[in-house]
Amino acid sequence: MSLTIEEASALFPWNDEKFRADPYPAYERARAIAPVHRTTENTYVVLNHADTTHNAKLPCMRIAEPPSFATVGEHPHPWTAFDNTVLSKDAPEHTRMRRLTNRWLTPKMIGTWARLTHDFTVEALGRLAPGEVVDAHFDLGVMPTHLTMCRILDMPVGDVEGMFWALWDAMLINATAPGEGIHARSLAGMNFMFAETERYVREKQTAEEPGNGLVDELLAAHGRGELTWREVLETTVLLYMSGGPNPAYLIGAGFKLFAERPDLMAEFREKPEIRDAFINELARLNPVELIITRFPNEDIEIQGVHIPAGSCIKYPIGAANRDPAIFENPNEFDHNRPPEASRNLTFGLGTHACAGQLLARAETSVILGLIAERYSSVELAGDPLEVRTDRLVAFDKLPVRLS
Repeated sequence: MSLTIEEASALFPWNDEKFRADPYPAYERARAIAPVHRTTENTYVVLNHADTTHNAKLPCMRIAEPPSFATVGEHPHPWTAFDNTVLSKDAPEHTRMRRLTNRWLTPKMIGTWARLTHDFTVEALGRLAPGEVVDAHFDLGVMPTHLTMCRILDMPVGDVEGMFWALWDAMLINATAPGEGIHARSLAGMNFMFAETERYVREKQTAEEPGNGLVDELLAAHGRGELTWREVLETTVLLYMSGGPNPAYLIGAGFKLFAERPDLMAEFREKPEIRDAFINELARLNPVELIITRFPNEDIEIQGVHIPAGSCIKYPIGAANRDPAIFENPNEFDHNRPPEASRNLTFGLGTHACAGQLLARAETSVILGLIAERYSSVELAGDPLEVRTDRLVAFDKLPVRLS
């Protein structure tokens, strides 16, 4: 069925609060009409899991927005601040930058970092009085994972809450229709993150003795002329700001699930062998980044729809992760799905798949494991509060009582 651009655009009310809170029925309605929709002159939305996994990682798919999308006279996009990182680079530059972190994220190193997350979480739980309400999002999600990233980088803890919300503000500009004032807000968030991070990196650079973290390795490479200062700084900001927020949403979703499904919490406690599949299913239903975008540098065709080079293709991760062609009863939590039916795209795909996903999965498993083993129940002590755009979701508050 062929729709006009106006009809197709109406299927995806990106700024509507109801849609943002629960986009899945809209995705299903759109998919029932067609798997690919043209929603503006140069924007397409692809809904199926198979189409996403095949096309989003084609060599012709670029991650950086082409100059043709810039509006004459407008300020540069705030996220050009990351033009020298893996976020904006395609191969071969992407490969060169990705190698900077590889040895810090091997399975052996992940085990080391996960033990740190365990210890930080034990300390946080030890400070809780019996019956005390705790913000499971910030205190048990953001803090332990941020502290772990600080150890990896060998960076100070810094202003954790300030960094978290600065990142959120910076991300607002990536919504489909950001709205008035968002550019300035995004830029302010970006400037805060860079100023905080650069101050710490400069202190390390002038220290009498080098540290032993990832940042020290970047600085040493800079000293040898192998990395520019911008590459050092941008990569450090990227890692420093993302250590907590992304895994924290997955961890928060786990707390919420435990509260709603005590049977699943008991199974997580009693069957450690299911934990990897459990976390994978938790990730399938709770992606943090809700849409990925790609820009083909040559004409392609998806499901019979011709897409010209330079177009923007939106791949809603939530739509792919709940495609009934792959996932039976796609809206239900089922960690017993066979491997071929559990391949979710929450951590991206292809060369741009999240480099830290093994760490995020391990941290989530460690924290939820501690909760399941130490407590008999998780009780919501208030309504969880989420903040959402069409591109990103985070918990604001997640009050729980552990008993």
